[in-house]
Amino acid sequence: MQRKKLYIKQNFAVCFLSLFSFYGHHTYAQTTAITLPQANIQARTDYNTAINAGTYSSVITVLPSFSVKSGSATFTSTTSGSFPASAVYMKLSSIGSLVLLGLGTNNEVVLSTGGGLLYAAVASVASGAIAANARIATASQTWTAGVFSNVVSFYTQGVLAGSISPASYTLSITIPGFISPPASIGTTSIAVNDLSFYRSANGISASQIIPVSSTVPYIPSIRTGNAQFSFSTTFPYNTLPVSPVSTVSASLSGVATATATNLSTSDQALTAAGGIAVPTNNSSSITHTYSVSTAFLKSNFIQAGTYTVPLTYTWNKSSSATYPTTPVQAQASGSLTIAVSDLGEIIANQQSVNLPFTTTSNYVNGVSTNMSSHLKLSKTTPYNLYVRATSSSFTSGVNSIPLSVLRIGPMAGQTGVNTVTLSTTAQQLIQNADPIIDRTLDMQYSIPAAQTSNLLGKPAGTYTANIIYSFVAP
Repeated sequence: MQRKKLYIKQNFAVCFLSLFSFYGHHTYAQTTAITLPQANIQARTDYNTAINAGTYSSVITVLPSFSVKSGSATFTSTTSGSFPASAVYMKLSSIGSLVLLGLGTNNEVVLSTGGGLLYAAVASVASGAIAANARIATASQTWTAGVFSNVVSFYTQGVLAGSISPASYTLSITIPGFISPPASIGTTSIAVNDLSFYRSANGISASQIIPVSSTVPYIPSIRTGNAQFSFSTTFPYNTLPVSPVSTVSASLSGVATATATNLSTSDQALTAAGGIAVPTNNSSSITHTYSVSTAFLKSNFIQAGTYTVPLTYTWNKSSSATYPTTPVQAQASGSLTIAVSDLGEIIANQQSVNLPFTTTSNYVNGVSTNMSSHLKLSKTTPYNLYVRATSSSFTSGVNSIPLSVLRIGPMAGQTGVNTVTLSTTAQQLIQNADPIIDRTLDMQYSIPAAQTSNLLGKPAGTYTANIIYSFVAP
């Protein structure tokens, strides 16, 4: 009898060791793969998916408990990077024919190396396949493209609680590589609606904020559809402007690796080779700024109207990203417009003009006064310049001198300006001149000898009249 007991114990030990060896052989043979969808990463919503947790083998009728644990505190990538195992949650769905969904005793467990209790049976559990739900919490992480893995073990506890095969397996989670801008960027508009932009040290600029989601570092670039801006206008013009796209520079704001570039029909990178890193929470808003210098405004964007060019934005995975090995690219279209308003300004730099008659020679020869840089003109459409008086004569109290004694015209060397006789009717000094910014005119006021007879016999005094310069004849 004694020998028989020893013989039974020995056989039991051999069988147990043989069983352990069988399960140990399959520990890493199985891999369960999950791909975290791009939509969940961008929306920051949890992702749920069913997985096969193995097969439960019951030894005898007992009340087993089921648990899960990870082999490491992190999921690590074959290339670089990791994320914590705690981003993944497990919950049992069924064991054989036993459906656990909806049972209050069925726990969701965060993956950890310490393990967590999934289900404590309240009745016997028959052998069968184990189905589980894996939930990946996306909102707590910044996801970088790669294949991340960890060893996961579903196991039982309790005396003669049975076993789960395989005892452990590799859980692989793939984070897809993507760059996701809006489908269309829309129009960026630079409004030249004030003459001060033509005089500013920095010219003019406008910005477009573009949201981009990504799991890979990327290099943004931009190109134009044409080498020149197309032009349209409802305003008069003498010639159609020719405005190269290279007169506009593009840059990114708040990006350490940003580099400014002039627009071109070929792709121009907006950052250095390092590009833009994967943003926190996989989403960022990048400010694109377009600038036109004062010099280019004056030389290429004076004529009032709308200048337009189509843009193609491209985002390419940076070479620093080793996953995926294939290119990752995104594109979107937009446009840039520069809208120049019909602007005009006339400035008289000297508000008073004096023609003194103090000697006999003045009456014999007439009098003239030169006014250097007397007028400054700015106009974004072709223009005429007129001059007129607001009263019918020069007056000093009750005494008067006719307006027609005065001639207004250019100083010697000043071109493109007529000489006119002052009148209450607008007289044209300049006809159909091209748009200009801050053109200065050297003007001469004179009373010729042929008109001095109109001054004879007039009481001494200062005779005055108000003179108006205008682009439009009233």
